[in-house]
Amino acid sequence: MAGVRSFTDLLFWQRARQWSKRIFWLTKREPFHDDRRLVVQINDSSDSVTANIAEGFGRGTQGEFVLFLGYSLGSLDETRSYLCTAYDRDYLTKDEFAELFKEGTEIRKMTVGFISSMVKPGSGVKHLRKVPSWTEQVWEMYERTTGKPRPALFRQPEPE
Repeated sequence: MAGVRSFTDLLFWQRARQWSKRIFWLTKREPFHDDRRLVVQINDSSDSVTANIAEGFGRGTQGEFVLFLGYSLGSLDETRSYLCTAYDRDYLTKDEFAELFKEGTEIRKMTVGFISSMVKPGSGVKHLRKVPSWTEQVWEMYERTTGKPRPALFRQPEPE
């Protein structure tokens, strides 16, 4: 995030903002605007894309930022689902639907790419620890409690 001082500097936030704005204006048209429930849902979910990016950025830790970017992706997919509904109800033309769905896909790719760059070893989020599986935790408790090693059948293979 070198050079990024605000969430508004992030290109994927800027594109999500424009995408949400376009969706908002399309929901003002007849007969779309009469379907109040869908209008509220699609506008809320598209607004949530940018809001989660902003909230995560403001949290102060890279780990929380990544978490909120995940929430943003969920809202983005929710919005794309509502776009399908709007198209199915003939509120959007085929071209409008295709343009909006494609832009949502591009914003998703940009966000996922950004997340990937943050969690790669040696960059971004530091100190991500691997959580042992539940099975591994149970065997570790068994070994500590009984003082015996787990049966050979259940041992992890030694690295070569």
